[in-house]
Amino acid sequence: MHPAIKIVSLIIVTIFITQGSWFTLLLTAILLLPFYILNLHLWTSAIKMLFRLKWFFLSILIIYYYYTPELQASSSLFNILNERFVPGFFRISVLVIILFSVNLFIKMTSKEEILSALLWLFSPLQFLHIDVERISLRAVLTLDYIEDLSGRLSEYKQKKQSLFYLVELSGIILHEILDEAENTSGKSYTVNCLEAPDAKQFILPMVLCLSLYISL
Repeated sequence: MHPAIKIVSLIIVTIFITQGSWFTLLLTAILLLPFYILNLHLWTSAIKMLFRLKWFFLSILIIYYYYTPELQASSSLFNILNERFVPGFFRISVLVIILFSVNLFIKMTSKEEILSALLWLFSPLQFLHIDVERISLRAVLTLDYIEDLSGRLSEYKQKKQSLFYLVELSGIILHEILDEAENTSGKSYTVNCLEAPDAKQFILPMVLCLSLYISL
């Protein structure tokens, strides 16, 4: 499949599930499931990413619990769960589906393919005198260097540093990684000049659009 079609499909999925309902999430999960069944190695990286976000997910539940307006009905356990925790679980589910979608895209697409696809998608911006190559390359290098973040943090986790220290440190390391992605030299990527996708490949994003739109 043309890598640009993969990127467009990922964008479509992300937009619709952030605006959709539980049925939209269920439909997207059903569409993703065959890929994860046929490629069992994808589960490992996806679960690792979920585990790293556990405190972020917990913070979402806490925020929804404390900042949801006062209950209009009785303060029964059912109403508390329905009006405070269910919206939080829905937002967490949206992030989980996005995570699984991004994980599938990254694992099934090489860095060179991503770079080539970004250059092809951004090529019309050249008429506006925008440095398309710089934008595309920085995006790929950021993906490349972001993998170093967990490795660097794991070294400090072994020293049993406090949670607040790790949060502060993660921000510092992430800033350093983005700077490296901006200023790095010596890395080489092979960029293939992509031709336009076959007309039949546009069927996938069109079907995704139609299916997810109906599910809204």
